[in-house]
Amino acid sequence: MKKGLLIVSVLALLSSCDITLVEVPYDDRDNYLGRFEAEEYSETYDQLTYYDMRIVRDSDDYSNVIYIRNFYAVDIEVFAEVRGDRVTIPRQIIGGYIVEGTGRNEFGDLYLTYSVVDTFAANKPTDFCNAVLIRR
Repeated sequence: MKKGLLIVSVLALLSSCDITLVEVPYDDRDNYLGRFEAEEYSETYDQLTYYDMRIVRDSDDYSNVIYIRNFYAVDIEVFAEVRGDRVTIPRQIIGGYIVEGTGRNEFGDLYLTYSVVDTFAANKPTDFCNAVLIRR
């Protein structure tokens, strides 16, 4: 009786899988959108004012722009640029007011610091304001 080698072949089938990763884009502007109650303190006039504001985003998905409606409680809409939890209101002239400022988002509440110049009132000083926007 002969002893032989038993050769066993193993057939390995390798298949490739295509994995499709779908990323949902995150938009920092989403943290700023909505209706807010503003509590605005004027350092210039030492006065506290309450009013409503609304923030909407630019329709361009690749933009970082938001629009703040009823800014300064004078029914003007200013634009601002969002970068993470920071917002910048570039210098702009809207409805006879010159505005500019900065802000930040802290746990859903927005804190803004800005200046407003009323071009219709020549003798009026620049109004320096701090506002807290609380989501409604």
